[in-house]
Amino acid sequence: MQETTPTIVVLGAGLTGLVAAHRLRERLGPDAEIIIADPADEPGGKLRSVMMESGPVEVGAEAYLAFRADATEYFEQLGLADQLVEPSGLPSTVYSAGGTHPMPRDTVMGIPASSEAVGDLVSDEGRSLIDAEVHTSFTWTPGEDRLLGELVAERMGREVVDRVVTPLFGGVYSTRADHLGIRATVPQLAHALDALAADGADVTLTGAVERVLSERREANEARVASTGGVKVPVFRTFRDGYAVLIDALLERTEPDLRMGTETGRIVPRNAGGFHVPGVGDADAVVVATPAPYAAELLELVARDAAGIIGNVDLASSAVVAMRFDDDAGLPENSGVLVAVDGGLSAKAFTFSSRKWPHLGERGGAIVRASFGRFGDDSLVQLSDEELIDLAVTDLATATGFSTPPAETYVQRWWGGLPRYDAGHAEAMDAVDGLMDEVTGIAAAGAWHRGPGVPACITDARRAADTVADALFD
Repeated sequence: MQETTPTIVVLGAGLTGLVAAHRLRERLGPDAEIIIADPADEPGGKLRSVMMESGPVEVGAEAYLAFRADATEYFEQLGLADQLVEPSGLPSTVYSAGGTHPMPRDTVMGIPASSEAVGDLVSDEGRSLIDAEVHTSFTWTPGEDRLLGELVAERMGREVVDRVVTPLFGGVYSTRADHLGIRATVPQLAHALDALAADGADVTLTGAVERVLSERREANEARVASTGGVKVPVFRTFRDGYAVLIDALLERTEPDLRMGTETGRIVPRNAGGFHVPGVGDADAVVVATPAPYAAELLELVARDAAGIIGNVDLASSAVVAMRFDDDAGLPENSGVLVAVDGGLSAKAFTFSSRKWPHLGERGGAIVRASFGRFGDDSLVQLSDEELIDLAVTDLATATGFSTPPAETYVQRWWGGLPRYDAGHAEAMDAVDGLMDEVTGIAAAGAWHRGPGVPACITDARRAADTVADALFD
């Protein structure tokens, strides 16, 4: 057991690092020295609120999945209940070569159980492929993994992948569905396929989707019943931006915050604990950085784990936030996703002031345009002026809204999002086993078990508990 006041270094000042530090403060008390170090100029990582003339606007993660009650409870415990706001409920659309279409609703991340769900977004030939899929089973071994886009294209045709599935995944991973593993990105679907195979039933994609949709309906009914008929929104965000969350975490943790600090490989000390170059000695360390940096930091203390973490690919993206003085002509939707065959440079637009009533109350309009996909960062490398021109032009093409923006902001996220390849979950299981062999150090982040806000919070608290438990042993 630790007999002196412990010193813990948290490497990374994004959401994962800040939550880990906060959890360490809860576990270790006010006397523990908690150092947060990050080479960036300001804390928050991929959570970033910028101030426009009408108020704060998100240029990183925009919201979190509200059905994750654990995340909402965490924010409420931080005293931020009055900051949580809900979306308008307006639907999104999809822009493809055939024009604008309603967003398919009764799907599993765009994968339908029947052609009825996709409407006219898919051709008659594509609809026939969807409806015929249920009649021909395929081989699936429980526990296996495959690339999502490849399986959907094989079973339902390329149109479903390019016009529905990839647009839905583009904002979460900045990656086409062809480059994403099923088990890590749509675990419910993988489990449904496992269940069909284990039951000796015919394994079909539509059958697995229908099983997931049925389970989802039952879960929603139970959730509504538990809340007295009150429906929980899919998403929530913060009225004054994610900046309030970052501030709340720092205020409650009171760390020694060292921004602009470059660090190197963590070195184990003969006397126990670790030396962190650029920071100093520590009794324990939490690594909460992007995958390539985490791999480098861990090389001397957990070489095999570092090797696996270093193989996680990253995708770069860019967000162009635009404020308009007038919203006349902007569609009454929450946004538009762009199909692969849409012919636009932007992959999506969020009509933030339509989606979020608190932004709409400011007057005018706020629109976010997103660019970039895994394997191609050519658009992200364009100048601010070029990206803004593309955003304005593509917005006009997709919606007819051609009002010049009064204010713009360009945010690039180099290597901002991890790509979950087939086998990612199994690889992370191996990382966890290897890290368990190293006492006093833990790693967490969007590359590990999920890129969303709730997943990063859960992962951060797990990592903090791991090192706190080691200090008390």
